[in-house]
Amino acid sequence: MGTWVADDGKTVVITPHGRGFTVTVRPGPGLDPCTSAELLDGGTKLIEDLPAQCHLRDGRVRYLEIEAGTPGLGPTYRLYATVQPPQGPRPAKPWIPARRIVLVPSPSIGLYDDWDDDLGVPWAYPLLPLTRQTATRR
Repeated sequence: MGTWVADDGKTVVITPHGRGFTVTVRPGPGLDPCTSAELLDGGTKLIEDLPAQCHLRDGRVRYLEIEAGTPGLGPTYRLYATVQPPQGPRPAKPWIPARRIVLVPSPSIGLYDDWDDDLGVPWAYPLLPLTRQTATRR
């Protein structure tokens, strides 16, 4: 949960919602939410307050997956929870404090996406790691 920011200013806000989470992606702090690529029905949607499905492995969060395209068909946007030790990125263990977690974004293709340029989520690029924004004290 919280606000996560990439070096280019992209902001991802993860909010608790019921038993899960929602995700909003903005190109920068205070800017309007990103807009999806054209969906199969010809429309678009805001990448705002979208439900995030939590995928687990060995009892810990492996990634959050956000449906960023046509529901059930993709593409999806995944946020992997990692730590960044000198040896290279590793999956974050459940006890790691949020301030040490780095979210690594990755698009996942959908049923009709068989190209690998932007995977239907051009707003997600560049795929830069996201670090937790800490509250500033006044």
